[in-house]
Amino acid sequence: MRLFEPLKTRTDLASKSGQLFFAKVTSTSFNTNDPDLLGTVKFSSLSDSIRIERGTAYPLHSYVKNVPLVDEIILCLTGPSEDLEETSFNNKIYYISAVNIWNHPQHSGYTRESDEVLLDEDFKESGDINPLRPYPGDTILEGRLGQSLRFSQSIPGKTPWKGSTNSPIIVLSNGQVEAGDGFSFITEDINKDFASLYLTSQQKLPLTPGNKLTQPLNEYDKPQVILTAGRLVLNARDNNLILSTPSALEASGRVVNIKAENNITSEAPQIKLGEQADQRAILGDRMLADLSAVLVELVKVTSALSSLGIAPLTAPAADFTARATTFILEVEQMKSNKVFIQK
Repeated sequence: MRLFEPLKTRTDLASKSGQLFFAKVTSTSFNTNDPDLLGTVKFSSLSDSIRIERGTAYPLHSYVKNVPLVDEIILCLTGPSEDLEETSFNNKIYYISAVNIWNHPQHSGYTRESDEVLLDEDFKESGDINPLRPYPGDTILEGRLGQSLRFSQSIPGKTPWKGSTNSPIIVLSNGQVEAGDGFSFITEDINKDFASLYLTSQQKLPLTPGNKLTQPLNEYDKPQVILTAGRLVLNARDNNLILSTPSALEASGRVVNIKAENNITSEAPQIKLGEQADQRAILGDRMLADLSAVLVELVKVTSALSSLGIAPLTAPAADFTARATTFILEVEQMKSNKVFIQK
């Protein structure tokens, strides 16, 4: 006789403690608000040797959550419960993981060929998600929708990055390039994956820059971090955003905007505007002050010439005096209130 509730008698608890069996998920608990049930699954046993037909299985590990979907095959284990101190018979069932029956990261659902795999109302099977090709020594975590974390190395002629054997690399990738089917093994594509982060040691990466740079990105083979996506946002909520380098700091784009609420300070032995900059900037305040002083003296000269009554000089002198006086009066309005340069 089979039981329809998990391990209800002491005899069953004792006899089944520590035993493994396979089961099929019949329902999940994603929509529950009960903290004791969140992450659990209902199952139907696939093992004739276990006197359990149906029950509830809890996640075995507390530090990682990988909740199975409906119709997935899971490996279950009987183990101690939270009431272990009251009696050694107080055990419950835990699930370890979904069984990788399709050798594919999206799901391990199984049903009759005439039936459709249920999975979940909020998760549908996709035909364009591909498994990652592993390399010797790899540790890979793959999500169900093309997310992955790979701890790998360089293997000349095989890995999509260049480098010497045994040089470590970590690749965090979200989203995949479409391969045309959902079963071919693929590798990460730094230029086509939706977003990715590469932590390298001695690798050269075939990264195509979004805009023209002064140095190629695919020739550097020292430790570096590369973050690439359709858009990057760096946001410091409470304090400074600090960029520091002993070498060049380069920014390239069709438009580069820098905005500050108080001031923008640029400090260097030389500050050039333009790749071929060879003309020096003029100290505006000093030049205008000296020019105004010269004009004041010239106005005195033209006034003296006008007083002589020499007809050919009278009109030009008066016109120069008017223009020079206007310039002197408007000098302060010619000065920028935003842009300042150092003497």
